[in-house]
Amino acid sequence: MLLTSVFFALLLSVGLAQPPLMKTEKITVPWAVTDWEPYYIQDGPNASMGRVDRLRRILEEHLKEYQLTDVRADMSKTTDLWKMEKNVCSGSALITPEREQWAYFTALSFQVPLEYVLVTASTKVLDGLPAEVSLKDLMKDKMRHGVFVKDRSYGPEIDRLLKEVSARGDRHLTLKKSVTDGYTTLLKMVEKKRFDYMIEYEAVVRAYNEKIFPAKPLLTKAVKESRPSAVFHLACTKNSWGRDVVRKVDQLLQKIALTNEYQRAVESWLDPDLQKKNRKLLDEFYQKRAQGPWMTVPQ
Repeated sequence: MLLTSVFFALLLSVGLAQPPLMKTEKITVPWAVTDWEPYYIQDGPNASMGRVDRLRRILEEHLKEYQLTDVRADMSKTTDLWKMEKNVCSGSALITPEREQWAYFTALSFQVPLEYVLVTASTKVLDGLPAEVSLKDLMKDKMRHGVFVKDRSYGPEIDRLLKEVSARGDRHLTLKKSVTDGYTTLLKMVEKKRFDYMIEYEAVVRAYNEKIFPAKPLLTKAVKESRPSAVFHLACTKNSWGRDVVRKVDQLLQKIALTNEYQRAVESWLDPDLQKKNRKLLDEFYQKRAQGPWMTVPQ
């Protein structure tokens, strides 16, 4: 009996002598957010339910070693942070040759269609324009003052047009360097008629008009230079930290690309008719995303 008591006492003393188990410290991932519904929804009944918001939650649920924290930054500010080698990731980046100098990319989501619309608050701007507007032709009209974001990518064709604008210095076209409060700021400027027009995704304008109802909605027309689809990327600073984050996310996306959870997030806020019309393109994206690495990090 005495031996048994001594034995348990020894066990107890050994246990007390052991250092407490240390919690593994999470790696902080600064995550760029901006006011841009339906991709990022900052307030209201659907707060944090935007398309990129939902994809972010999936990453958080599966990658427990990371702690994602909000950083208020549009694409222009995010690019500036990349250039300064500040750690930050974006969940809605279009890949461009310039951005590849500063960030690593992995395919995160899929946009169908990549449908830009001309946005205006004035019926006069739309007078005489065809059902599908040529942005190239409209930008030549010096009587109309358009506004764009300089470091935002609108896709290769429109990006080329904006570079020509920068080279010529056309004063009837404003290229804003940064829109810290989100692209919605430009919609407000157009609504107040500070500018005659801008371009934006149709879904973004629809969300904006619903938000300002019953105020007069912004008017739209399809833009000829739109594209049928585009890949949205997760992009992180081009350093060892960003390389590790992108690799981990890329590996995860390969595993979950064919799951309902992931596909519902990618297709959230997409009109049912557009889902049906673009089913083949969406399924092809999911299959490619599941097949193997889809990133700019060297393997």
